[in-house]
Amino acid sequence: MSQTIPASDQIADGTAQRSDSPVFTSPNKMKLGVFATNLSGTASGMSTLKGPMTVANWSQQAELAITADRAGIEALVPASRWKGFGSASGYWDRTYDTWTWGGAMAAITERIQVFTTCAVPLYHPVMAAKMGATLDHVSGGRWGVNIVPGWFGSEFEQFGMEMGDRKARYRLAQEWFTLVNRLWTETDPIDFEGEFYKVKGAVSAPKPVQMPRPLVMNAGQSEEGLGFATRNADMIFVNTTNEEVLTKNIAKVRADAEASGKQVSIWANMDIICKSTEQEARDLADAWMEAVDTEAVDKFISLMAGGDAGTHKTLMQNPDIWKSMALTGGNAFVIGTPEMVVEKFQQLSDLGMDGTTMTWHEYPQGLNQFVSDVLPLMREAGLRDDKPLDS
Repeated sequence: MSQTIPASDQIADGTAQRSDSPVFTSPNKMKLGVFATNLSGTASGMSTLKGPMTVANWSQQAELAITADRAGIEALVPASRWKGFGSASGYWDRTYDTWTWGGAMAAITERIQVFTTCAVPLYHPVMAAKMGATLDHVSGGRWGVNIVPGWFGSEFEQFGMEMGDRKARYRLAQEWFTLVNRLWTETDPIDFEGEFYKVKGAVSAPKPVQMPRPLVMNAGQSEEGLGFATRNADMIFVNTTNEEVLTKNIAKVRADAEASGKQVSIWANMDIICKSTEQEARDLADAWMEAVDTEAVDKFISLMAGGDAGTHKTLMQNPDIWKSMALTGGNAFVIGTPEMVVEKFQQLSDLGMDGTTMTWHEYPQGLNQFVSDVLPLMREAGLRDDKPLDS
């Protein structure tokens, strides 16, 4: 006589398909994410003007996540930073860890894809596989990992580590991901000896909820970075500050993905200064620059100039790099009315972008205004087709 297994006892491993993620299945032509709210200053510009994210307390974080989730925004992506600049604005001086942050966000949201941003040299593959599978269970199959091979060397020095050159970092990242992926998908104990890792009898259970593995994001911009992304990632970030380079990168990623039979989603990040009139938006941008945190900008640019990360090299090609970093953190941006924001998203969609994460200069006002004033216009323009949970 068969016995029904209580729902609470049923094994959740492998009960959802990665391809069912809202990053792929959302009906929206332009998908959206909220970026770096776990950092003081987020990933926007650097100013002492009041309004930027402060990472004051958890309720501040939870409010933003729930607002985004209920509005139908597809992704919640933190940034991994370990050290700020000690400057007047407090830029990046206060940051929440992205693994524990992701678990808490997964528990308080319903449908948004929650990411962990992982600086891979800091987390052993066996530990990362276990933590990732745990978060996938907590989220009900809504978790993803943003793989970052390195950033600023000074952050790694806190751990007594050297970051290594770019080619070595991507070799390490490939070895790391190979091991994590095997631990997520194989049941027999794993013996492995590579250039960077050696494991014996490694196992990890439970397996993730998503099959064949959780969603992977990467934002590599160098030749090595784009190669890593197209081999391993499902969600690939590209730099949008140069339209000619952007067009070439989109075409290359699409062609490489098609050749390998992969499904990929191509994203960027957009910094938004939006007000009811264009003059109001420009007034905010002017006030931001009048209160610019010169020390933070100078330190940021100095660290980028001394490194070899592809993202930093791309940013440094901007002839107006100082103002770009000060105002928008080097991101593509739009300053204007809700209608002008929609026009910018339409341009990105026409170029072949699938989605964009977003930062603002005022929290929670920026996100709240986006939900109330911009999203309805995106629906009218055919860029969004979903409905918020509250509708």
